[in-house]
Amino acid sequence: GGYIWVGYGVIITILPLLITGLVGRYYCKLNYFTLIGLLAGSTTDPPALAYANVTAGNDTPAVSYATVYPLTMFLRVLMAQLMILFFYT
Repeated sequence: GGYIWVGYGVIITILPLLITGLVGRYYCKLNYFTLIGLLAGSTTDPPALAYANVTAGNDTPAVSYATVYPLTMFLRVLMAQLMILFFYT
C-alpha cells in the first residue's frame, strides 16, 4: 500500500506546480521573478526563495512568496485530513 501513497505524494507535489506555472505565465502574464516566488511559496521552500532573490536582485520573489505561503500551509493541513478521510477509510 505504500506505493499508492508515494504516487499520491508525487501527484500532489508536481501537478499543482505545473498548473500554477502554466496558468501564471500564459494566462495571468506574470513575469519570471513573480512566478518563481509564487512557486517557491507554494512549495514552502526557503532555499528556492533564496535562489529566486539572488537571481532577481530585487524583492519581487519575496513578496510573491509571502503572498502564497500562509494559504499553502493551511491547504497542506486540510489536504492531509481530507486524504485520510476519503482514501484511508
